[in-house]
Amino acid sequence: MKPQLRPVDLGVAKRTMLDTTKYGPNALGSLVRFGLLALVPLIALGAVLAHELNVDLQQRYLETARTSATLIAQVGIQPLLSAQQVEDGLSFTDVATINDKLQGAAVSKDVRRIKVWNKTGTVVYSDNPALIGRTFLPDDDLLAALSGHSSASITNGHDEENSGDNLAGPLIQVYVPLVFAGTSSAAGAFELYLPYAPVQAAIDRESNQLYLLLAAGLTVFYLSMFPVVVLADRLRRRLLNQAQDAAVANVAALERLNAVKNAYLTRISHQFRTALVGIQGFSELIRDSDQLDLDEVKAFAGDIYSNAEGLDRAFSEMIELDRAQADGQALGDGMIDSGRGTPDDRPRQPRTRVK
Repeated sequence: MKPQLRPVDLGVAKRTMLDTTKYGPNALGSLVRFGLLALVPLIALGAVLAHELNVDLQQRYLETARTSATLIAQVGIQPLLSAQQVEDGLSFTDVATINDKLQGAAVSKDVRRIKVWNKTGTVVYSDNPALIGRTFLPDDDLLAALSGHSSASITNGHDEENSGDNLAGPLIQVYVPLVFAGTSSAAGAFELYLPYAPVQAAIDRESNQLYLLLAAGLTVFYLSMFPVVVLADRLRRRLLNQAQDAAVANVAALERLNAVKNAYLTRISHQFRTALVGIQGFSELIRDSDQLDLDEVKAFAGDIYSNAEGLDRAFSEMIELDRAQADGQALGDGMIDSGRGTPDDRPRQPRTRVK
């Protein structure tokens, strides 16, 4: 059975090599593509950082307002009240006295509204007399203040407790617990409303400065990435060229292998043909001769055997070639010459027939 030799398709190999190297982008195209791809996440990062900075500034100003309200409550309001007054309510005289002292201390300069609550949700004092004595369902911030926790938030001034009031938002709403001497829990809560517009203006000024610094920093970071991309692109192109050179070398090796294989198959075919001619000739001599003695028959048989050995060697070499090609081994002149042998090992031609 003749072994199946697998031919190497050099056209496919060359096309594959071209496909891997032909369509690579140049350095400028790589920079433009990187610039566009990197710009989108960088803008998104800048937007997120800007939002976080704005929220942080807002929280910082709210904390400042909470601290100011706590100071006003402890210094300006709480000394004018007692735990019993907060619990039972204030008389008209007490309210008038507190109003005079607060106006004299100029506490209400930047204050839009002041309220003092007791635990039942009743306003026992306010700089708006219409609110005194009214009871509302406590909201979460008021409940937290009555539990001993101060808070600051932004409101539009349209809460239920402000119904009938002339507050125009946005406003900063601050709750501070009122804890009197000799007690461990809050007897009531102090509520303060401050205008938010000055705070927003201050936040805008600081935000604009921070936005400029953020934009400058991100721009420097964005530009600093381009040299890295250039170096990476050079490395990529160098590796691509090395891969192309290796592919060219592999194609050349495959071409040499095909040439060696073709020469080898030509020689093997010649050996097959020569050996078969010798075997056929010697067989005809033995068949057609009537005057052969035993020594001549033995000589002819030896020649037939030598030609059969040549066929066996050629067949073995073809199997070895097929195995080497399947395993990816290189074929050289040594393999081609391995079957030549000595002159005595070559297929013998039939002698002149003796009649």
